[in-house]
Amino acid sequence: MAHQFGFDAVADAQWLALSTGVYSGARWLAALLQRFPSPTSLLECSPDEARTLGAESLQQKIECAKACDALTPLVQQAPLNLVAAHHPEYPPLLFECEDRPPFLLVHGDLEVLQADMLSIVGTRKPSLDGKRAATEFTAAATRAGRTVVSGLALGIDGLAHQSALAVGGKTVAILPSGLNKIYPARHRHLANRIRQSGALVSEFPMNTPPRKHHFYRRNRTLSGFSPATLVVEAGRPSGTLLTASAAADQGRDVLALPWSVYHPEGSGCRYLLDDGAILMTSVEAFYGYLGAHNLDLPERAPLLPLSPDVAEDPDQRDILTLMGRRPAQPEILAGHLGWELERCLSCLASLEVSGCIRKTPAGYQTSC
Repeated sequence: MAHQFGFDAVADAQWLALSTGVYSGARWLAALLQRFPSPTSLLECSPDEARTLGAESLQQKIECAKACDALTPLVQQAPLNLVAAHHPEYPPLLFECEDRPPFLLVHGDLEVLQADMLSIVGTRKPSLDGKRAATEFTAAATRAGRTVVSGLALGIDGLAHQSALAVGGKTVAILPSGLNKIYPARHRHLANRIRQSGALVSEFPMNTPPRKHHFYRRNRTLSGFSPATLVVEAGRPSGTLLTASAAADQGRDVLALPWSVYHPEGSGCRYLLDDGAILMTSVEAFYGYLGAHNLDLPERAPLLPLSPDVAEDPDQRDILTLMGRRPAQPEILAGHLGWELERCLSCLASLEVSGCIRKTPAGYQTSC
C-alpha cells in the first residue's frame, strides 16, 4: 500500500530518505525497491548485503532520517502519499512503461491515478486559435469522462488544467521538481486548485528544484500516464515534441491538430502528422476517437485567461492574455472580449506606447 504522510513522523522521514535514492539512479532504486519494498526492510538488510548492493549510504540516510519541515504545510493542504511502483495505487499505464519512475509523490486525490487519462500538451506561447483549441478540446475530453494530464507549464498546459477545472473535471499535473518547489512559480494558485480536485505528481524527492534534464523525465512520465497524447499546438523544435516522441516510444497514440503552413507554432503538429500522428480536425472527430459518440457538441467555450502579465491595468492584462505570438486584429480581440471597438483600440494604443505590443501590417503583436 502507498505510504500516506502525516500519521507517523518516523516512517515519514524514512520514506523521504529512501526517495533520495533516485539520485543514484532510477533503475537502481527500482531494483532495490523490488528486493526491499519499504525503508524498514532495507534497514534489516545485513551490512554485507547492503555493501554488495551499493546501498550502504542510503541505509545510513534512512537510519538517521529526521523530520522534514516542508511536509507540514503540504499535509495540511491535501493528502500526501508516496506510491512506489510495486504498490497497487501506481498508475496502471505508467507501470507498463519500461522506464517508469520507481516512485511517485502524489499531493491530492490518490484515487485519480486509476482514472481514464488523456494527456494534453502544447506550446508555452499559444496563438489565439491555439488557446481556443486547448479550451474546447480539454472541455470535450472532460465531458467524455477523461482526467486530463499535463505539465503545469505556461501556455497550453496551464490552459488544459484550467479548462478541465472550469467544467468540473479532474486534472493531474506532472512536475519537473519536488512537490514543494512548484514550477513555474506563477502557477502556484493553479497548483493549489489542482490538488483540491485532482493531484500534483512528482517523481523527484522533496526540495528538488527544476533542472533542465528533469523535463525529459517529466515528459516521459506525463505521456506514460495515458493511452494517448493530444498535441494542441507546437513549434519545432520544442519540448512538446519530446513528449509526443515519448508517447510514440511507449506505444501510445499521438493526436495532433492541423495548422496552416504559414503558422510557425503549428510546424510541430504538421511534423507529427507527417510522422503518423492521428489527425484531429474537430471536436466532433475528437469525440469519435474517444468513443463518446452520444455526447452533444458543446457550445463554443469561452477563452480562459493565462497567468497575469506585465501590465497593471486590468483591460491591458486581458488583452495581453488573449494575444499569442500571431498578430491579431482589433476587431477580433474586441469580439472575443465583448468590448466596444473604441475601448479595445484605446487599450491597444496604451500598450503600444508602453512597448508591450507593436503594430504590424497583419495586426497587433506582443513584444514583451
